[in-house]
Amino acid sequence: MSAMQQHTASRKRRLLLSRGRVALPLMLVALLAGCASGSKPPEPTPLTPVANILTVKQVWTQRIGEVPAWFQTAVLPDGVVVASADGHVERLNSATGQIVWSAKVAAGISAGTGSDGTFTAVVDKNNGLVSIGPKGQLLWRYQLPATVLTPPYVIGGRIIVQAADQRVFAFDAASGKRLWQADSRAASLLVQQAGGIVSRDGVVMIGTALGRVDAYALSDGLPRWQVTLARPRGVTEVERVVGITGQPAILGSTVCARAYQSAVGCVDADTGRMLWFRDANGYTALSMNDQEVVGTQANGDVQAYSATDGVPSWTNSQLKYRDLSAPLLVGRTVAVGDYQGYISFLSAKDGSIVGRVATDGSAIQATPVVVGKTMVVVTAKGGIYAFVPD
Repeated sequence: MSAMQQHTASRKRRLLLSRGRVALPLMLVALLAGCASGSKPPEPTPLTPVANILTVKQVWTQRIGEVPAWFQTAVLPDGVVVASADGHVERLNSATGQIVWSAKVAAGISAGTGSDGTFTAVVDKNNGLVSIGPKGQLLWRYQLPATVLTPPYVIGGRIIVQAADQRVFAFDAASGKRLWQADSRAASLLVQQAGGIVSRDGVVMIGTALGRVDAYALSDGLPRWQVTLARPRGVTEVERVVGITGQPAILGSTVCARAYQSAVGCVDADTGRMLWFRDANGYTALSMNDQEVVGTQANGDVQAYSATDGVPSWTNSQLKYRDLSAPLLVGRTVAVGDYQGYISFLSAKDGSIVGRVATDGSAIQATPVVVGKTMVVVTAKGGIYAFVPD
C-alpha cells in the first residue's frame, strides 16, 4: 500500500472502539483483511498550484508530543491550551506563542483539552480526570469508571466529562467535589473519535453515541431536552454506528452537529427543536457562521449548507481522499487541513481555493481554532503553528 493508503487504513482502525473485550479484535481483523485482500482506498487528489488570493503569514510555532486525532485545542480569549498523548499540557499566548505555563500528567493523556482560562481539565490513560490550576499546578485527580475520549468541558469553575458508557459527571474544578451525575444508555460499538460538549445560558449540550444531542442544566444535571439526529441502520454493527462526532458548533441559539456517517443537522438550543438535517457521510465536526454551516465529508468533499434551512450552497471536490480535518469558518474563508499537513483556504462564498500553507508534513487531525485574528493548528506529530492573514 502507498503511504496514503496505509495512513487511511490506520485511521479506520483507530476509529472503532468496542466496549467489550471481544468485538474490538474481531472488528480490527475485518478491516485488516479488507486491506490485505486488495481493497484499496482511492488515491488522494494531488494538490494543484494555488493563486494565493489570500496571503497567510506564519507568526510562530511550538512543539509538543504526538497528538491523537480526537484531541481538542482549548480556546481562551488570549491563548490556547494544548495537550499531547505523553502527558504534556501547555498554555500558549496566541499572539506570541510564548508558553504561559506547562504541566505534566504522569500517566499520559487519553482525552483533552478543556479550559475556561482559570481551570484546565484532561483525562489520563488510566481514566483519571485531572484538574489543572491557573498556574499549571495539578489540583486533583478523580478515578472515572470508564474510558473517556471526549474532551472535558470547563465552564465557570465546573468540569463536565462524558465517559464512553455515556454517563456524564460534573465536578467543582477547584475542589474535585462531584456535583451531579446523569446516566444514559450506552451503545454496543463506539467510534474512537471524540464527541463534544457546548453550553448556552446555563445548559450544557452533549453529543452521544446514540446519535442524539442531550441537554442538561449546568447547575444540577436535570435533563432539559433530547433530540435525535440519526438512528442506527444497516446490517453490520459498523454500519449502525451513528454517534455524534466532533464538538457541536454553536452560534446564538443554534447548535449544529454531525452524526457519524449518517447526517448533519441543526437544533434550537433553547427548546431542542430540530431545525433541519441532511444525510451526510462524514466523521468530523462542523463549523458555522450566521450564513453557512460547513463540513468535510468522508470522501474529502468540503460541503457548505445554508445555516437557515440546510440547503447545500456549494461543494469543493478538489481535496478528495486527502483525509481532511474538520473545517474552520473564519471571516470570509474556510480553513481545512489534510494528511500531509497542508492547510487549504477556501472562499466561504463559493468554495474556491484561495490560499494554502504547509506545516511539518504530518496530518492535521484536530480541528483548527481561531483566537482573534490568529489561527492555530496542531499536527499529529505535535507541531503547533499560528497563522495570520497578511
